[in-house]
Amino acid sequence: MKDNFTRMGFDKVINVDKIITIFYMELAKNFSYDGERHDFWEMVYIDKGEMICNADKNRFILKSGEMTFHKPNEYHNLSSNKSVAPNVSIITFECKSRAMKNFEGKIFKLSSEEKTLLSMLFSEGLSCFKLADNRNPFLQKLVKITPSPFGSSQMTKNLLEIFLIRLCRNNDVVTKKHRQSFVIDGVEVPYNVKEILDYLNDNIYGKVTIGDIAKYTGKSESTVKYLFSLYKNCGIIQYYNSLKIAEAKRLIREDRYNMTQIADLLHFDNPQYFSKCFKHFTNMTPSEYKGSIIK
Repeated sequence: MKDNFTRMGFDKVINVDKIITIFYMELAKNFSYDGERHDFWEMVYIDKGEMICNADKNRFILKSGEMTFHKPNEYHNLSSNKSVAPNVSIITFECKSRAMKNFEGKIFKLSSEEKTLLSMLFSEGLSCFKLADNRNPFLQKLVKITPSPFGSSQMTKNLLEIFLIRLCRNNDVVTKKHRQSFVIDGVEVPYNVKEILDYLNDNIYGKVTIGDIAKYTGKSESTVKYLFSLYKNCGIIQYYNSLKIAEAKRLIREDRYNMTQIADLLHFDNPQYFSKCFKHFTNMTPSEYKGSIIK
């Protein structure tokens, strides 16, 4: 007698083929390594502290409770910030599922449930796999532990796939690009600060207000001021005027414009204000600076 039941298959959105490494490290505050590139995925989670991460052209700070992924053949490295000793968990694996595109170029802030799932994943994985050489985790050679708990290898695969699916649903995500960190004049600043500095540099021949910067960056004026304070202790407009004066010095050396024309090009209110600003930053008037140029 034929039954009326329907047998439903399962959609396989993420299928992990192989695991390459799984390890947890407690690192020194001065830890660094040259970096690498490989043809499989790498998942990096910061348990404590923070680390400086380079991924191709992106340099960013990966903070406690955050995770990032390096796609196959993406150059990457990690280093400590020289002040805090971090703890980091890393899994590398092969997966050719199209859904892995969701992890490219992103940083995830894990929820408490995701942290619990990750802990289960590592507990299960480390019960059946171990590194061939614990002194060199980047050797990337994994061996099976025998005996190991029943089904631990399959549980590791399943937990990793479940974890990845959960992350695909996670909306607490930023892109690596918007978390980039840059060293400018010896000061390490985040992308948001560089965005402000780039806007000021790109508009030296204009007239910029803090309101203009806030509108351009999509932030409040108070946030713009705070972000800029991470780079300089002076006011934004004072810094902006210093950029204009540096450009004025270059124009004076080129000797193509007179002082009134330079003041107009750089959008100073009048030649007198231009001269006052010039002397404030250089201790010379524009004419005195011109006379000091070695020809």
